Amino acid sequence: MSKVYVVQNQHRWDRDKQRFEPKFDLTPAEEFGELVYLLSPTAAPFRPEPVIQELREKLKDYREGDHLLLVGNPVLIGFAVTVAADTNGGRVSLLQWSG
Repeated sequence: MSKVYVVQNQHRWDRDKQRFEPKFDLTPAEEFGELVYLLSPTAAPFRPEPVIQELREKLKDYREGDHLLLVGNPVLIGFAVTVAADTNGGRVSLLQWSG
């Protein structure tokens, strides 16, 4: 089965429920494969080494038929695309979330 790697799992504070909730409903992307979240909502590009190491580990099995869902910090998205391309011989399939 194909996988959809979500670059960053973004959340927002729900005042009524007094907790963090997913910022976007990404379930429509499940038609392209199983959702796999790569980075936490607090991930930031200011110290790239640990972020890139985490991406390398989580994308080590990225292959043809898998996709990257471009949600999150633009710099982190760039890191994820670069790592996926490196893992899969330069080929990456991209999905863009649209509200």
